[in-house]
Amino acid sequence: MKKRFLSLSILVVLLMVTVLGCSSKTESTNSQDGSKEVTIDFAIHVANPKDQEPAFYQMVEKFKEKNPDIKINLNGTDQKEHIKNMKLKAQSDTLPDIFWILPASAKELEEAGKLLDLSPLLKDKTVDPDKFHASMIDTYNLDGKQYGLPYQALVTGFWYNKALFDKYNLELPETYEELKAATKVFKENNVTTIAKGAKDPYSVWAFLTMFSRYGFFDEIDPILAGDESFNNANFLKLYEKIDELAKLGAFPANVSTLSYFQAVEMFLSGEAALLDAGVWETQKIQESALAKDAGLWWGPTFSDGAGNQKLSSVVPAAPLVVNKKVKDDKSKYAAIEKFMEFYYSEEGAQIMLDNQVPPIIKYAGEIDEAANPVFAKVVEAMNDPEWESQPNQPDLIVTEAVGNAIYDSIYGVINGIYTPKEALDVVDKKISAQ
Repeated sequence: MKKRFLSLSILVVLLMVTVLGCSSKTESTNSQDGSKEVTIDFAIHVANPKDQEPAFYQMVEKFKEKNPDIKINLNGTDQKEHIKNMKLKAQSDTLPDIFWILPASAKELEEAGKLLDLSPLLKDKTVDPDKFHASMIDTYNLDGKQYGLPYQALVTGFWYNKALFDKYNLELPETYEELKAATKVFKENNVTTIAKGAKDPYSVWAFLTMFSRYGFFDEIDPILAGDESFNNANFLKLYEKIDELAKLGAFPANVSTLSYFQAVEMFLSGEAALLDAGVWETQKIQESALAKDAGLWWGPTFSDGAGNQKLSSVVPAAPLVVNKKVKDDKSKYAAIEKFMEFYYSEEGAQIMLDNQVPPIIKYAGEIDEAANPVFAKVVEAMNDPEWESQPNQPDLIVTEAVGNAIYDSIYGVINGIYTPKEALDVVDKKISAQ
C-alpha cells in the first residue's frame, strides 16, 4: 500500500512538471532567432482587408517581412460593425492596440481619455510632420495632443473630360466666369456640364471645397457658437452661383432622380463634361475610353470670394489611433512606433502609389504613366505648388446632422426646391436645434 502511494506521488509530481513546462512554453514570446516577439492587435473598417484595402494590407505584410519579431493580429469588419465594436470596447476598456476610426468618434475617444498622445513621434521625427500634405497633422490635434494620424488622404474635386471641351473649342475653366461660359455652350449642344445625382445627397465634394473659397473656416466657429449666422453675405454669394448654374442647365435635367452611381456612368459614357467625385473613381476612369482625356480639377476660383482661391482638397479621410494603455507596455509601444515610422515613410508611400492610392506625404515616387495616366495626373495635381489644400472637408468638422443639412441645402438649390436664402436657413435651423 505504501509503495502504491509513493508511485502515485511520483506521478502527480511528473504531471505538475509537464503542465508547468507546457504553460511556460505557451507564454513564451521568443522567436526562432531568440528575439522577443510582440503582438499588435490592429482593427480596421473592412471585412476583407486583402481585397478591399490592398494598399494597407500590402503595407502590413511588408512591415511584417521587415520585422519578423513583430506579429500583427489584423481584425477586419465592415465599417458599421467596426464602429459599433470600437464604441463597445471603449466602454469596457478593451480597445485594440491600434485601430481605424471615424473623425468624430476619434475626438470623442480622445476627450474620454482613451487614446495615446502621438506627439512624441512627431517631435523626434520618427514620423516627420514636414513631409505631410498641409492639414494632415493638425486635424487630429486637440489641446496640443496628437490623438491620431491619417490613414489615407481624401482627395476630391471635379473629374473633367478634355475631349468634350476640345470638341466645342473650349479651354478647361479656371474661374467661375469661364465655367459659366462653358455651361452655356454645352447646354446649346445638349451636353451636361456637371454630372450629379441628388438621390445620394452626400455627393457634393467639389461644392464643399467652394465653401472654403468663401471663408468657411474663418466663419464656421462663431456660427456654431451661435454668434453668427450660416445665412451670411459670403455663403449667400456661393449659393447664388449654384442657383445660377442650375438655371443655366449645368446639371442633368433629371438630377433629382439620379443616384451618384448613375452620374458616374453619365460621365464615363461621355454625356457630361465634369463629374463631382474623388480619387476612388481613378481606376474606373482609367479603364474607360476617357483614360487619355480625363484629369482632376480643383474647381473654379471666384472673383468675389474670401481668402485664398487656389485651394485644393487633399485632406485626411479618417485617423489611425492608438489605445492609451499601449504606453504601459514598452515592447508594444516600440513596435507600434516602428509601424508608424514605416507607414509614413517613402517606402510606405510607394506601396500606396503602386495601388493607385494617393500618398499621405509629399512624395511623387514612381508611377508608370503609360499604364496609369489618370492616376499620374492626380498625383501631379496634388503636388502642384500653386495650390494649397483646404484645412479639412467642411462637412467633416461639423456634426453629422449639420453635414446632412448642408447636403440638403446644396441639392435643394440645384433642384429648385429652395432659394439661396431658404437653403442657408435650412442649415441655420439645424445648427440652432443643436
